Amino acid sequence: MSTIKVEVCEILELKPHTNADALELATVQGWQMCVKKGVHQPGDLVVYFEQGTVLTKEIAERLNVATYLSEKTDINGDRVLVVYRIKLRGEPSFGLVVHPEAGMQLGDDVAEFYGATKYFPPVKAQAGDSAVDDPYFPKYTNLENMRSYPNLLSVGEPVVATEKIHGTNCRVGFVWHTDEEQPTMMAGSRALRRKEPEDPTLMVANTYWFPHTLLGVKNLLADLQERGHKQAILYGEVYGQGIQAYTYGTKRLSFRAFDLMLDGKYVDYPVFKSLCDRHQVEQVPLVYEGAFSLEVIREFSDGDSLIGGTHGREGVVVKPMVEREDPKTGRVILKYIGDRYLFGKVAEQDTTDV
Repeated sequence: MSTIKVEVCEILELKPHTNADALELATVQGWQMCVKKGVHQPGDLVVYFEQGTVLTKEIAERLNVATYLSEKTDINGDRVLVVYRIKLRGEPSFGLVVHPEAGMQLGDDVAEFYGATKYFPPVKAQAGDSAVDDPYFPKYTNLENMRSYPNLLSVGEPVVATEKIHGTNCRVGFVWHTDEEQPTMMAGSRALRRKEPEDPTLMVANTYWFPHTLLGVKNLLADLQERGHKQAILYGEVYGQGIQAYTYGTKRLSFRAFDLMLDGKYVDYPVFKSLCDRHQVEQVPLVYEGAFSLEVIREFSDGDSLIGGTHGREGVVVKPMVEREDPKTGRVILKYIGDRYLFGKVAEQDTTDV
């Protein structure tokens, strides 16, 4: 999940569209879009509506952009107008820009002014019943889009980029409350804690409790309990046949870990990897480790999946080697979704993961 913003931005670059004389390619933040030739200049201020922004019909018509929007069904079953992505004469175009209103300044978030909201696709029914939330069993960090925050990571900063799996977000672990004699084992989807199956034999077929049946996960959580941790949450992705359109060549439920929280704090990547390796917990594939640059991440966002099957990558998730926070976004961790995925058929089948 990520948030939505409508920001007053600067056009960083303009270059010719090689296949359309009436269009130019503009760069805003980390996004490329096709714009009419001669309307903008580098350095101009624009209001940028990123893909996934919902606008009311009234606002869309006032801005004269209704014909550029895509009508879709949202999480509530309503038909809404969504700023989308498109290829124009072979070049990808993400979002749209309009001239700012009087008084708007560089960096302003004007989503409220335009009544803009984030698009959530319909919910896919998931396995398991919801359980009462526990504040010590939090859902995973929101992943902001790197193209919207291209400068959040510093050029040359040591980072890791892992493959973003097209499955369902899962968390498993334990919480040891002060009034308990033993920890409570927990499992959940991204937003909901899930009840443990009453019949233990059914756990292996339960989407979110299934990782608890894996020997490596069991050994890791047992080790963390023995070390005296009062909370441990292993975050990962469940995938396979019946989960999403990408099956990665497997017909059974499979799990790959991508993060670990201990006693309320996410551990640094080397610690996460060391613990998982020690207990043979499978992790999301490491795509790149080294100095950060937007060009390098863009290159690695596309390509064949390192898991298996015939799928391309959905994209990559990038974070600093050492955990840190930023005043704008909180925890620094970003996703970069590849063009190959965005313009493929699977992206059109996405559902909201709850």
